Amino acid sequence: MPDKRTAMSDAHEFYPAHLTPETFESLYNTIVGLKFPMDVARVLELRYLINHTVDAFTEPAPTIDYREFRDALQTVVDAVGIDNKRHSERMLRILCMMRELHYAYSIKTRDAENALRVEMGENRQRRRSAIRHAIELTLAAIFCGILWLGLPELDWPIKVLTGAFAIGAWLYFRTLPALDRALGELERRMNQLQRHRVRSIHWRLLAHKLALLLGFKRNSDVEVFIIDTEQHDYSRSSRFQH
Repeated sequence: MPDKRTAMSDAHEFYPAHLTPETFESLYNTIVGLKFPMDVARVLELRYLINHTVDAFTEPAPTIDYREFRDALQTVVDAVGIDNKRHSERMLRILCMMRELHYAYSIKTRDAENALRVEMGENRQRRRSAIRHAIELTLAAIFCGILWLGLPELDWPIKVLTGAFAIGAWLYFRTLPALDRALGELERRMNQLQRHRVRSIHWRLLAHKLALLLGFKRNSDVEVFIIDTEQHDYSRSSRFQH
């Protein structure tokens, strides 16, 4: 069996010291998408990250709304089948922490979406302005070209104006592909943000997966993690059940 301290050290190397709103989305999707059994090192990594974060978590002030939320979560925890009171209290604390992380994450993603919408609006405005200026300069260059042909005595001033207007129009038209690429990137980021956003938490599923992952559900028939397959024979109980 891998050394627990080694696994925890690896977890600290590959994961942040604490869960944050920035890492909430990936961790939540990881937990609710867990497929058991898992490699024991992976189990220890996730346990370390969750336990390390919840130990530093400070619960919000016990307002009426927050107490009602805790009572609702306690019902979820009881439904999962956690018999040990200490484990039940620990699970409730973890779920409260996930709620606070999700709240901060929701604000962060909302602000990110608003910022992207502003950038996309500014990009479209710059594109419209570039097209308008390019058309205006093109028409000015055409007009100067007509004067150039009709009034040969003006000679070089008309030539200079014609060339200047033509170059200006070309420069504006030249910015359009870059603006289109930038808009495409902004739209890609917006689609990715909206597609992967955790809009709400599936509390029962989350509590069930956490109970298995953290070993709180002792009477489960689900095999949670696997011992080293190269050193143990599966036909002789090479898996632990939690």
